[in-house]
Amino acid sequence: MDLQGEYWTRDELKAQGVSDHQIKRALAVGKLHRLAHGIYMRDEPGGMALLRALHHRYPELVFRGHTAMSVYGHRSTVMTPVAAVIPKGHRHPGTPLVKSRVSRCIDAREHQGLPVVSPAAAVAEDVHLNRVARLKCLEQSYAGFRGQERFEKDVAALHPTLQEGLVPLLGRCVVGASSQMERFFHLELRARGIDTIPNYRLGPYTWDIGIESATTVVDLDSLFFHGPENTRTFIIDRWKANHAEMMGWGHLQFTDACVQDPLAKTAAIREIENIIAYRRHLEPVPVPGRVEAGVWEFHGHLR
Repeated sequence: MDLQGEYWTRDELKAQGVSDHQIKRALAVGKLHRLAHGIYMRDEPGGMALLRALHHRYPELVFRGHTAMSVYGHRSTVMTPVAAVIPKGHRHPGTPLVKSRVSRCIDAREHQGLPVVSPAAAVAEDVHLNRVARLKCLEQSYAGFRGQERFEKDVAALHPTLQEGLVPLLGRCVVGASSQMERFFHLELRARGIDTIPNYRLGPYTWDIGIESATTVVDLDSLFFHGPENTRTFIIDRWKANHAEMMGWGHLQFTDACVQDPLAKTAAIREIENIIAYRRHLEPVPVPGRVEAGVWEFHGHLR
């Protein structure tokens, strides 16, 4: 049989001119492999091809747990039986290759063209995967601006049992940070009892670190992106600092070189602790008539 593709339903095989007799013969000699009722693969069932084939036959399946972690790229292999969840009212695939359960409400999204549960749900359920890989999945999936907000929304949608499964990870997990350097610095501050918020929004500007208890914001700027050669960023950084000052907030700015040098990093942390101690009981007093808009909205060089 000269077939096009890597998996087919019975109707698709027949459309290519394959008879029931030829299907049975191909199954008998190992040229076809039956996954479930009415769905076949050319190769031994496994890998991402297996997931694509199952999705092709059962589009209502949503991959969860260790299978979702494979789709997200945090497991190197696709283990069987595949873990999935199906909406109430749909039939189970009826194959030992799939271990599925029914749910009335499924918070699904698409990744690599396949339906999966949220990264938070996948990590919470895949308890046998090592902690480093689970943390990496959370930090990469919820990186950047609004990462903390997206993470909290996904966690809130979980069953309480799954929420409890994430608790041991939270102390070492920094969601919302934009880089590994920022994540490590957050962890060092949190180890000293400082409650930090990644990618903190103050007015129209975003700071790498927000410390609400001391109305203080901190930036960790790379010399490459924030040096004077980068005119746009250089201008924005000046107005961002001005805005924090006008809002009555404390603000500190360090470079990536400061964080990478042990002595400079120790001094930077000490400065953060000092400003927290000083500002913890201060009420910020915004300056009347301050500019509320982001500088890009009015500065001629940024338009």
